[in-house]
Amino acid sequence: MLLITISSGLPQILVRLISSYRFNKEVVNFSVANSEAATLHDAIKTGQLDHDDLVWILSTRNYFQLRETFKCYKNKYGSSIEQDIMASGKGTLESILKVAIWCIDAPEKHFAEVIRASIIGLRTDEDSLTRAIVTRVEIDMMKVRGEYFNMHKSSLDNAIIGDTSGHYKNFLMTLLGAKI
Repeated sequence: MLLITISSGLPQILVRLISSYRFNKEVVNFSVANSEAATLHDAIKTGQLDHDDLVWILSTRNYFQLRETFKCYKNKYGSSIEQDIMASGKGTLESILKVAIWCIDAPEKHFAEVIRASIIGLRTDEDSLTRAIVTRVEIDMMKVRGEYFNMHKSSLDNAIIGDTSGHYKNFLMTLLGAKI
């Protein structure tokens, strides 16, 4: 059903990003990173965010290789790849690629945004908030906390305390390591 309701090249990109095989060794080829940074830059600057080369790079390279490619990109072109993608438009494709890059390069940015989106507004999205905290609590919650503060100039703990209550608040604060 998802693939039917999405326009143009998005189904191919989504399927390739979620079902790709990635070599999971910590192997980085610096010349490949440099070359692929240029390929990514060309695709982004020409507005071809669904270009086969861009999708292939993002969906097949290991995370260590991609992080080095993103670093080369920023060093060569002066801005991060996600900044250039978002500068090229505000559509669904740009948002998907930004999230994919955040999840590869700095998952804490993505999870800080998920947490923020789940507590902002009139009603808390408890499912998203719980999922974001539970999935990161033993991995990199300290990084998520730091990124949340950098992005929103308020502490994650205070944001959760201000938006939740009762046993649910106590549960989340316990996961975050707060003394209640």
